[in-house]
Amino acid sequence: MTPLTAAIVGAGPAGLFTLDALLRQAPDVQVDVYERLPTPYGLIRSGVAPDHQGVKAVVRQFDRAFARDNVRLIADCDVGSALPLDLLREAYDLVFLATGAPRGRRLRVPGEELSGVYCAAAFMAWLNGHPDHRDLEPQVGERVVVVGGGNVALDVTRVLAKSEAEMASSDLCAHARRVTGAAQTITVVVRAPPEGARFTPTELAALGRLEAANVSVELPATADLSVQVVAALARLPSGSPAAAARIRFRFGLQPIEVLGRGRVEQVRFRGAGGDEVVAADTLIVAIGQEASPPVAMERTCPVGWAGGGRGDIPRARMEAAETARRMLAGATATPRAVARARLAAWLQDSGAGVLDWAAWRRIDVAECAAAVAPRPREKLVSWDALRDTARLYET
Repeated sequence: MTPLTAAIVGAGPAGLFTLDALLRQAPDVQVDVYERLPTPYGLIRSGVAPDHQGVKAVVRQFDRAFARDNVRLIADCDVGSALPLDLLREAYDLVFLATGAPRGRRLRVPGEELSGVYCAAAFMAWLNGHPDHRDLEPQVGERVVVVGGGNVALDVTRVLAKSEAEMASSDLCAHARRVTGAAQTITVVVRAPPEGARFTPTELAALGRLEAANVSVELPATADLSVQVVAALARLPSGSPAAAARIRFRFGLQPIEVLGRGRVEQVRFRGAGGDEVVAADTLIVAIGQEASPPVAMERTCPVGWAGGGRGDIPRARMEAAETARRMLAGATATPRAVARARLAAWLQDSGAGVLDWAAWRRIDVAECAAAVAPRPREKLVSWDALRDTARLYET
């Protein structure tokens, strides 16, 4: 009997939750997971804040999936740019595109191109050692403005405001540790009123526990304290006035211009009371990310951000389960020996030098061995270092 086959393009949360859902609903399905990077886990490795080790622990359930004989990781393989997507569609009964949202949204205001302006997604990737962003080298000054009303804005703020000791048990990369404690003032500007902020109470509460920062929240008199996020903002303790960093929340301000001579010096905002200028030598934009338009093809399904999703990890898990259920319901196992032989020949002869799960484990072991406790790992941050380590003792 011909087994059902599936390819998942992207080994981030959406792709791996889809893998988990497929294995739960169709345990015998043959699944190959393709990943552009030498490492799996996507945003869990390179987007989740380095001090959120509890969140990153979700990868353990995915490790169990790759231990199965009917699951393969094919990493360091760029589907689309190198490996044609049509070849995958010919070789598999189902194809899931979990390619994420790689582009950070821009403010689209004059001056945004100045030095010192960074997309939060790229900034977090640099903190986490993503090889595409190792050369970003952001210059974080004493006056930071973060524009955004979601948890990514809080992640950036928290990491910048933490002391070196508070970050000691994180996997913050060595090249990024200089930013810890660099900022003296961090102004978090939310374009919406406080009721429209998308912060979660848990993430807000974490700011109130910082040792080296105090927090001030400027809520308008009309703020509705019955709204959960507003109540959580109002509960934030101010902290010690002598703290090294000051975090200030502002609401209902629209950025209209970035000012500076070669580098950001000020950001102009427009609010109900008119225009105001906030001093800044660093501006981090955390207003979301953009995915490429989804691919609409028979037996091919975009998932996660690539499919329009915008949820957190629990929602990504739920959406993946529903998508797997829907696609499996209409799936038919079809003999594809010729197409799979062409695919195997491409993987072997193209010079791509793809990496498997054992190669990732060599990277994992090397990173963990290089760490000085209590740090969980010391990440490899260049393509060459990752590839060289992955191929150590390769037979």
